[in-house]
Amino acid sequence: MGVNPFSGIADLPIAIFIFVVLLTIFVFFTNIFFSKRIKKRNKLKEKNYAQNLIERGGAYVAKNKLLTESEQKVFHILAKEYGDTHYIFCQVRVLDVIEPNLKKYKSFTKEYKSLFWQISQWHFDYVLCGKDDFSISCVLELDDPSHNSPERVRRDKILNSVCKDAGVFFKRMTLDYKSKKLTVERVCGDIL
Repeated sequence: MGVNPFSGIADLPIAIFIFVVLLTIFVFFTNIFFSKRIKKRNKLKEKNYAQNLIERGGAYVAKNKLLTESEQKVFHILAKEYGDTHYIFCQVRVLDVIEPNLKKYKSFTKEYKSLFWQISQWHFDYVLCGKDDFSISCVLELDDPSHNSPERVRRDKILNSVCKDAGVFFKRMTLDYKSKKLTVERVCGDIL
């Protein structure tokens, strides 16, 4: 009795179907694996992109002054008024004064990161600290014309809320450029 070369042909469509399904699953998971590796590699390249620009030279330039003319005028007013009892620091990172509440949000959780990144790029114009122990007495923000832009108004509202939530004594100031008179939003306590 001879072997029928056409036996099992009825099973061929099922075999092809199973092969295609397995191949599809293999390709799907391979793509996921390699796309994660490519994304990781691209992130490393992004992190190194700035380094590459620095190595080319001329990526950064030094600023001539730390404070604008208006900020300098306000600094001198503050130094004259409070310099005997307080140190006055300028351009202080918000995160150096306020941080996410670690009792409520553990480090590196989604909530902690969200709160951290919300304020991580912001600075206070002035921070007044007691000379005896560097305790923070007051935080001040000079509202110049740049604070009128919609994005800055939004940022200022958030910063007001952040300071209130953290219990930081925070005041906004305006400078009348004609009379050079400094106005603080409210007078409270022995600071301002």
